[in-house]
Amino acid sequence: MVMSLSDSKRDVVKSLISYSSLGLEMGLSVAIGIAIGYFLDSFFKTYPYLTIIFMIFGIVAAMKTIYVLLKKIAKEDERDNSK
Repeated sequence: MVMSLSDSKRDVVKSLISYSSLGLEMGLSVAIGIAIGYFLDSFFKTYPYLTIIFMIFGIVAAMKTIYVLLKKIAKEDERDNSK
């Protein structure tokens, strides 16, 4: 099956949207972790311990996002190579 030019452009746009959302997801993961930690620290008066812990949780969530995207890319490459 021959891929037309519009299909190729659609794939490129889809990839660009996926990659641009990666940065947003990573930033929001860390920011939300810090915000939750800061709120809990102010509630329990334990500053900075919970902020640091939840920041680490946010970083782990950002790394998970990267891992999921890399698995998706590998799966698409494998599918394209099998054609």
